[in-house]
Amino acid sequence: MAGFFSYALGGVGFLLIAAIESLSAALPIPRSLPFLAAGTLSVLAAGNSLFTSLLSAFASPASDPIGAALPLSSLPVAALFLLYSLSSLLSLNNMLPLAPPLLHLLSLAAFALEFLLFRLRNGKDSGGLENRYFDLLLVPILICAAASLVALARPRSPFPRLARAAGLGLQGSWLLQMSFSLFTSFLAHGCALRRRSRSNFTVSCLGHADIHRGSAIATLQFNLHLAGLLAVAVGLYAILAAKNGGSGGRRGMAEYRPIGKQLQRLEHVSTSNFTLESDEDEERSMPAAVSENGFGGAH
Repeated sequence: MAGFFSYALGGVGFLLIAAIESLSAALPIPRSLPFLAAGTLSVLAAGNSLFTSLLSAFASPASDPIGAALPLSSLPVAALFLLYSLSSLLSLNNMLPLAPPLLHLLSLAAFALEFLLFRLRNGKDSGGLENRYFDLLLVPILICAAASLVALARPRSPFPRLARAAGLGLQGSWLLQMSFSLFTSFLAHGCALRRRSRSNFTVSCLGHADIHRGSAIATLQFNLHLAGLLAVAVGLYAILAAKNGGSGGRRGMAEYRPIGKQLQRLEHVSTSNFTLESDEDEERSMPAAVSENGFGGAH
């Protein structure tokens, strides 16, 4: 159950950061809260890597030569995320004033390194079913990296933050799915978890049919997670829009006047200040104007 708790706690942490990041764009949440959560998760990930590496080294130093080194591969990723969190906190407190594009560049580097970590991890056991889950995990990581890249060009825009929160939410929910699909009885039929050490494991299937069925189940699970995330995102957006539009909507109505009243005022002004004259009225008024000017006295 060691792998189960590691993936499950990591998934809960990503979901928490995604919730804080998305709500901070619409609610008055302290700006330092997302970076505190990200820094805490980075410290926990680094501690878990060191602890797992030590246990693997003492448990099976000869039978599994890569068991102790495998957890240490995630240390650079955790360190880079921790650097990003600390730099953002120091920048908010004016202790280390850094430009926003530089902070987004740090987050982009962290997500790029995480992408490489899970992409290269698939070469360890090419026939394992866990590789399909790691491949699908690259999708939310790529979303977060793309959001950080867009934030470099528009550091003040809230849309890259919302996109990154969506990617973090999908990454967290998928890590939770992996913890159940790889380390519990919810494993695909015909496949079994085989451990070489605490951190080095693979999911072996009996035949090609079992491998294809397990891969299809993983793809279906990911599609369900993506659809659920979109439904939750649309629901939260509708709730926040309705909440913010309650007072804002009344203020907006006060700035506009009903069009019926505007037309009534225009009709009242036109009937009281303007008259229409025909051509006959103009002809009748011409002799009077000439006599007044003295042009008719010659006769």
